[in-house]
Amino acid sequence: MDITIIFGSVALVAAVAMFWWGVTARPSPARANLLAGLPDHEAEPSGLEDLMRRLGDTTRRILPNALVDGLEVNLVHAGYPHGLDLARLLGIKITLAAIAGVLLLVNGQLLLAVIAAGALYFLPDYWLLSTRDKRQTEIQSDAADVIDQMTICVEAGLGLDAAIARVASTTEGPLTDELRHTMSDIRAGVPRSQALRALSDRVQIPEIRQLVSALLQAQKHGIPMADTLRIQSSQMRLKRTQRTEERAAKLTVKMLFPIMVCFLPVFIIIILTPSLINITQAI
Repeated sequence: MDITIIFGSVALVAAVAMFWWGVTARPSPARANLLAGLPDHEAEPSGLEDLMRRLGDTTRRILPNALVDGLEVNLVHAGYPHGLDLARLLGIKITLAAIAGVLLLVNGQLLLAVIAAGALYFLPDYWLLSTRDKRQTEIQSDAADVIDQMTICVEAGLGLDAAIARVASTTEGPLTDELRHTMSDIRAGVPRSQALRALSDRVQIPEIRQLVSALLQAQKHGIPMADTLRIQSSQMRLKRTQRTEERAAKLTVKMLFPIMVCFLPVFIIIILTPSLINITQAI
């Protein structure tokens, strides 16, 4: 067997294994404490995890601030999936690129080593963006139902803070996690308006930004919170219906390519082949 195939296979398996370890490692204890609001003892990081974090910290000081800040913003928007922080994510990126590059470079494949190292360096970025988009879609889908529950709590006599805490303790999902984070900020002494703006900045969803703006205006002008929440919930349901109709309308256009490329040529062959055979025999 060609030695290039062997080294390439080893590099790919090692890179995938390292990436899988990075994204499935245990969540950060500090973040778990923040979300749960309960005291806990910090666990000692493993040797490999500590090495990844040190490597990431070193890389962070070398890379331009624009690249690092953009990656950190994507991490925040993705909700720190699997407890990944910026240092460990950078360490995973460098390790993936180094494993593939070194194994192929040892075999004398310089160009292939550069291509593989670059591709595997940006592989976690693609995964992070996909996770962010999926999370934002889930938040958009759950927003109306969560706001309905908050409306019921407020109409039952609870204050806005108590309603948020109640919903955060009885439901699950990415939006619920952000509400827990917001309540942790409020309990830590952060003003409600600042905590809600931080929620809007973390989520980056138009519906949530509109909700936060409406809540702050209602708080400023003395408008009943229940009415504000009910109106926002109705608007979110309308937008969710419009998005569903938009996706359904796009299906027709998306079906044109497979029909033209896959179905239509076969159909033409089935229809014309007998005629072509008859014409050939007649000639």
